[in-house]
Amino acid sequence: MKKLAFVIFLAIPLLSPGQISLENTYNYSGTYTNLKVSGDKFFIMDVVNSQCRIYNTDHSLWKTINLSVPSNNYVYDIKFVSENLFTTDNTLCLAYVYYYYDEVNQFYTYNAKIIRENGSLLLTIPGCQHLNLYRTKDGATKLITYSYDYSLLFYTITTRIYSLPGTITSIAEGETGLPVLSNLPAFPNPASTEVSIPYSLPAGSAPARLSLINEAGQVVKETIILPENNKCTLNIQGMKSGVYLYRIDAASGSHTGKIVVN
Repeated sequence: MKKLAFVIFLAIPLLSPGQISLENTYNYSGTYTNLKVSGDKFFIMDVVNSQCRIYNTDHSLWKTINLSVPSNNYVYDIKFVSENLFTTDNTLCLAYVYYYYDEVNQFYTYNAKIIRENGSLLLTIPGCQHLNLYRTKDGATKLITYSYDYSLLFYTITTRIYSLPGTITSIAEGETGLPVLSNLPAFPNPASTEVSIPYSLPAGSAPARLSLINEAGQVVKETIILPENNKCTLNIQGMKSGVYLYRIDAASGSHTGKIVVN
């Protein structure tokens, strides 16, 4: 009887504890948001195509929002993908930041826009590089924006405070943006001989990988970057003219940007 019980025990598969499993991989910076009406979504920032693409929790594409970016400007950040934050009619809205690099005078100019999903403009914030939200004790929602004038030797900062008609419905919607490993965009941009890509890795973290990808999706350059440094300079002399995507893959997340090779 004991032998039979032992055989039956062996025939029963051991129950393993919950495992960490990879659901999906995106070659873009991305994060989750919780929408008041539509629920949990995952959105990414496509710098090359100036798009915000939003996915369902099963990673099927839900919506694509085209971002209006002037010529020679590039998307820098997307924040507050939300419903009933910037409006009260359940419209899907978001804020995004784009930048221009003045190669002659070597300074950046940032601007921000808040739009509906159809591209209609709700607000333009000149010089704005960073945006935050704050909810007061009485339930009011404030948008705080920070604009910089880098054309000045001692650059100025302008803080603007806006009252929003809607409310923050979740931490994901209200307080987070995309994981950024680079505080400043690549420079110079466009470039013809070399390009420097700033980055920031946590002290003591593992080295990360920086890849340069052409329009066909092929990796044309790849190098390892170290946490003790704060930028990587790539030699691009002789490379074919066009738009290239650079991607930083690190343990703390990923970051993508765009450079133009003359």
